[in-house]
Amino acid sequence: MNQVRLSISGSKPISTWLGVALLAVSTMAHGQVPTQPLSLERAQALALQSDPSVESVRARGAALGELEVAAGELPDPMVRMGLMSLPTDSFQLGQEPMTQVLVGVVQKFPRGDSRALRQEQIRERAAGLDKAASDLELRILLSVREEFIEVAKQQRLAEINQQAAEAFGDLAQITEDYYATGRVQQQDVLRASVELAKVEERSSRIGEAEENARARLSAWLPDHAWDPLEREWPELPQPRTREQIIAALANHPRLLALHQEVIAAETGIEISKQNYKPEFAVDVSYGGRGGMNADGSSRSDLFSVMVMMDVPLFRENRQDRLAAASVAESSAIAYQRDDAYRMMKTEVAVHSRTLQRQLERLALFENEPLPEAEFNASAALDSYQAALADLTTLMRARITEFDLQLDYARLQADALKTRARLLYLQGETS
Repeated sequence: MNQVRLSISGSKPISTWLGVALLAVSTMAHGQVPTQPLSLERAQALALQSDPSVESVRARGAALGELEVAAGELPDPMVRMGLMSLPTDSFQLGQEPMTQVLVGVVQKFPRGDSRALRQEQIRERAAGLDKAASDLELRILLSVREEFIEVAKQQRLAEINQQAAEAFGDLAQITEDYYATGRVQQQDVLRASVELAKVEERSSRIGEAEENARARLSAWLPDHAWDPLEREWPELPQPRTREQIIAALANHPRLLALHQEVIAAETGIEISKQNYKPEFAVDVSYGGRGGMNADGSSRSDLFSVMVMMDVPLFRENRQDRLAAASVAESSAIAYQRDDAYRMMKTEVAVHSRTLQRQLERLALFENEPLPEAEFNASAALDSYQAALADLTTLMRARITEFDLQLDYARLQADALKTRARLLYLQGETS
């Protein structure tokens, strides 16, 4: 997209230099000494270097990776120690043959394939977090691009408004000179002054908008949000067609993350089915006995092995309910994924049509209104200086000229933002 630049001769008014000085003071006040202009590519790289939100998601994924290993292991064995059948009349270990010093180990074995299924479920959730981190990176890129473009837009508007201030400052001076010679009325001098004041007020609003955009950009670039930007508009890749983006939408990291959650929930259904199977435990015990038998021989120590299991007989209010809850949770996540796909598909259609209209309007601006407005403003100035046109005609021509330039710059920024949103939807990271 080409920018139409209009040069207007004349010295800069005090308000122009004051605005430049205020911008420099603002930059210095935020601790930034301008070195080299900040490009969008560098801003994106800096934003992704150590973003805490992305690091948080990746850390959660690493935590699940550790839990996956632990979930596949058997529960820790339990050690049993104690005294069995100790006589209460004497508390002597060797008095009764049933008295034992008991030492045992109990090992539980979870139901069915629940260990392997829990491992698989955690692995699927970890994969979903990896995709979520990729989607978060895309969202950060989109936010940085939008705010960067917004700052660039406000800077471009400030340049155009500066040209308007110079033009109306020159016009105010010319009108005052004409009034001094009696060529124009005092009303013309006041009109020129009022229009110059409007331009200066607009400069204040543009400066405020730029400050706000830079403040938002500082969320990702705390040390560089106040750096000067490159002079030209940032360049973004050309998005694919609407049909191509929609066809590949299922592979978008956001949808892939939700799909992994669906798979994990379906595995949860299989885990809930394991509750219908019994849980086993093996108890191995060694009982040491003291004292002597009636024939004078030492009493033998005793060794015991027991197998225990629970029997899920009453399923209606436990196992059945858990299985139904797992099915409902899986359905809820699947609906969430389908809804996200529907919304993203709608966004692709909306932004594609919007970008097409914006490009058409940009071409229209470049071919007709901007050149014609420039020619009309120049002709009106010549006619005014030759006393062939009044101030109203000249003012209307100048206002139209600068309003069109401002609208053109805003439209350029809007088209770039729309392109950035389409790049997010197609999963574009460069």
